Amino acid sequence: MRKMFFSLAVGLFLFSNAFAHSGGAGVTNAKAIELTAHRIDRLVALNKIDGTFLKKLDKIEVVVVQNQSPVYYKVRVSQTLPAQGNPIQLDIAFDDDGKPLSFQLIPNGVAGPDIGWTEKSAGELTENALHYVLENEKDPKIGLFDKAATSFTLTKGVLNNQTVARGQVTSSATSEKLNIYLKLDGTFISAEIIQ
Repeated sequence: MRKMFFSLAVGLFLFSNAFAHSGGAGVTNAKAIELTAHRIDRLVALNKIDGTFLKKLDKIEVVVVQNQSPVYYKVRVSQTLPAQGNPIQLDIAFDDDGKPLSFQLIPNGVAGPDIGWTEKSAGELTENALHYVLENEKDPKIGLFDKAATSFTLTKGVLNNQTVARGQVTSSATSEKLNIYLKLDGTFISAEIIQ
């Protein structure tokens, strides 16, 4: 049914110190990942960062921080190698309710392969895939991927002879993985939990 998936386009990694997040955080781990994609879109719209971050997202790492109030999540976004210059990284800080507090551009991004998303950007596909998790968080199995998400990766592949985007979520609460399949225009196709 599924054929070999091609090179990694977007890796989103979320690391936390516990099953979900400690204290009384207002957003879940999966929501923090989704808010990062939204924030990048907003920073591009405000001309604060280069628009290639939307197309060339390579990796996002999110860390739950302790004792650095008001910062609760620290996010680092890397882009693939741009047409000119070197890849850069973007650091974003969020509070425990998911409100963005600050951002900073830094050098030395991780230059990964450019998948060349055509209909939707990597950022839009990431948001669409995470909406599935957020909208189904009451399902006991999906809830594990909402509250305790540890990573999200986006790849391009083939499903039923159709080129698709696959978002994969891992969780510290289970050894299983959640695959979310989207058409290249961002339309949801299906989801499955695999071992």
